[in-house]
Amino acid sequence: MTAQPSKKWRVLQVVSSSATSGAERHIVILSKTLQKQGHQVLTVCPQDGWLPKELQSAGVHTLPVTMRGAGSLVTFLQLARLVRRQRVDIIHTHLTRAAYYGLLLGLLTRKPVVSTVHVFTSDPAYRWLSRLGNPLIAVSEAVRRWLIEHGVPASEVQTVYNATDFVSLNGSAAQASREVRHEFALPPSSNLIGVFAKVSPIKGQDLLIEGLPQVLRDHPNTYVLFVGSTDSAFAERARQRARQLKVEDHVLFTGLRTDVARLMQAVDIVAMPSRSETFGMAALEAMALGKPVVATRVGGLPELVRDGETGVLVDLTTASLVHALNELLTRADLRAHLGENARIFSHRYYTPERMVRDIEAVYARALAV
Repeated sequence: MTAQPSKKWRVLQVVSSSATSGAERHIVILSKTLQKQGHQVLTVCPQDGWLPKELQSAGVHTLPVTMRGAGSLVTFLQLARLVRRQRVDIIHTHLTRAAYYGLLLGLLTRKPVVSTVHVFTSDPAYRWLSRLGNPLIAVSEAVRRWLIEHGVPASEVQTVYNATDFVSLNGSAAQASREVRHEFALPPSSNLIGVFAKVSPIKGQDLLIEGLPQVLRDHPNTYVLFVGSTDSAFAERARQRARQLKVEDHVLFTGLRTDVARLMQAVDIVAMPSRSETFGMAALEAMALGKPVVATRVGGLPELVRDGETGVLVDLTTASLVHALNELLTRADLRAHLGENARIFSHRYYTPERMVRDIEAVYARALAV
């Protein structure tokens, strides 16, 4: 089926996770903005988790399905019928299991497939898709380079950076600061560092805990807010290490929260001590809210956080992280300068509308229009 003259297309999005990480948040923003631009969107995702409810509350037509085990075949046949019945123009997949659905659906229905690659992966699905002429979208140049190094033709993969709808938020940072400190029984004048990620080895919360005694020697009125899932043995080891270092009173694990933007508005610094990061959605969200970001020089983070301009990049060591945090805690003027630069930069280049324009160009290429 050829694309409509108006270039308003019927898009089937398939994502194989319903958790609350960057890929899933990207799906919500992309789906809403595609609809806002006049496209018809149906998003398919696993039935359990955060994503289907979030999509439905955003007014996105959503089909929760089973994507593992015996139900996978039923789901595939259901999607094949849906592609034909709904006269879908393009299939857009996210994450590897969904890429396999897209690969098979494309072969069966002869519809073009676009696959966004959110992680560093060498899975053959992406080589097969690209060699069949289906374009890939990398969420950073780091991911694009990785794919090319692992056999994807350079001509078939394009970088399109994620966006954040935090650019449209207008809440009061001062009010959030007072409310959040009161909620967690912190001194009104306390320094607050936020880490917004699932508590896991890859996100590096342990590096910050190891360095916290040194931070507290210079800035004893400092607290760290770890916002994200704590459902892991690693999270319990992190709590135990905080107790061993006698900094447990300065460390707060919030678990999953629905008010991430409010918590982020309340902190003074957002830290991303990640060991690997394909893009860094939390960094972008912080920048959009005018927060200085301290991030490790890994993956796609250096593409987003410009050292000394919109944030501070550090080596993947506790010493480097501590040095940057202490400098920012000492210098309110530097925090304000970096935060304002970050806000301007993110509002200029990382809006949902800009992202969707770039993705529409990939759709047009896939549809040969």
